[in-house]
Amino acid sequence: MDTIVAIFPHPDDDAYGMGGTLLLMKDRFRLHSLCLTKGERGLSPDPRAQTAATRQKEEEACCRLLGAELEFLEQIDGEVFAGREICERVAARLKDLHPRAVLTTFPMENHPDHAATAEIAVKAVRLAGLYDTVEIYQAEEGAGSQTICFDPHLYVDITAVFEKKKELLRCHACQNLDGRMIEAVTAQNRLRGDMARCDYAEAWRSYFPLVNWRKGRRPVPVLLEL
Repeated sequence: MDTIVAIFPHPDDDAYGMGGTLLLMKDRFRLHSLCLTKGERGLSPDPRAQTAATRQKEEEACCRLLGAELEFLEQIDGEVFAGREICERVAARLKDLHPRAVLTTFPMENHPDHAATAEIAVKAVRLAGLYDTVEIYQAEEGAGSQTICFDPHLYVDITAVFEKKKELLRCHACQNLDGRMIEAVTAQNRLRGDMARCDYAEAWRSYFPLVNWRKGRRPVPVLLEL
């Protein structure tokens, strides 16, 4: 069974932007989640240990629903940079896991942690020596307001798992105290569903041209198999 690695900056980013896609993958692939931070600033401008502990538990619950193995990489919320040390750490994990595909964030984000995470993911794939074989996909922020200039290359129909995606979102209770984030994600996925001619969809960009098969690539991109 092939491995899929999700690389994201904060607890809940996997649920918002790629949760439906991961749910569709959970019985077909081994899922491995690399979360760069514990979201220490999720409830305040200052990093707090209690916030980190709460959000860690929430992400652990989310990954249990996904059947994904979870690792935190101990970066600080709001202070994520694509420095050599973290890129090499992620590269070492990718060498061990040897994934078929890496799912990550989009570089043009209003949140700088998301932009840095996209750069870390691509750099780590290069450092791991997997650049010619691994597929890289960048997700649209599920709440819709952070990702800018996002022109999708493909859509994944998540209609069949959308109610389960909302369960993933509800795991992150401290970020959804008034329910508005779930409403925003629902609206975003419904909009993308309209574009893809289904009820709900997640939008993705491929880091590599989908028509440009490189040495060692499989004939069908993994997202097109879902």
